[in-house]
Amino acid sequence: MTYRPGRSGSGRTVLLAGWLFADLLLLLFVIALGSLPKQERPDPPGPSPTPSETASPSESAQVAEQGLVLKPCSFTVKTGSAASVRGQFTEQLRSAGVDGRTAGFVLSFGTAPEPGPGQAAAERVNSVITKEMPRFRNAPKRGYWKGGPSGNVRIDVFFLATPDGDTEFPKGCRSSDD
Repeated sequence: MTYRPGRSGSGRTVLLAGWLFADLLLLLFVIALGSLPKQERPDPPGPSPTPSETASPSESAQVAEQGLVLKPCSFTVKTGSAASVRGQFTEQLRSAGVDGRTAGFVLSFGTAPEPGPGQAAAERVNSVITKEMPRFRNAPKRGYWKGGPSGNVRIDVFFLATPDGDTEFPKGCRSSDD
């Protein structure tokens, strides 16, 4: 018989012993994790007082602003200079009666035949909104493309709740159907 490296019985046994050791170590680890004591959690608190009972009016307004209007207000602006976009958008906010509301998040849809220019137009409008309008500054914004002729950007704004906690759709707004 000739010697063939890696074919001897003792080498195979050492390899199998190594795998057996690794499997046993993994099994011991799983058993150790399973035997840890459960985390003790305190009993759930009873009914909590309303914000008006425990907080000042300014604090309760901060709590209420955590809500979000689930239906967006839709606005359409024509692309152009930053001043033009800002003017169009500000006027539409004012006429809808939401110029004092704070935006929760904003989705913009740039209309163009190709995705690149449409998304770029939406991002430019988002940049104007972020820099020029304090109530939109901290809202997450995303720019998307919508097929069609170039020149318009539809802005869907999801507003935060009013200071009194109202999350109803603003009456002066209109919402896009798509």
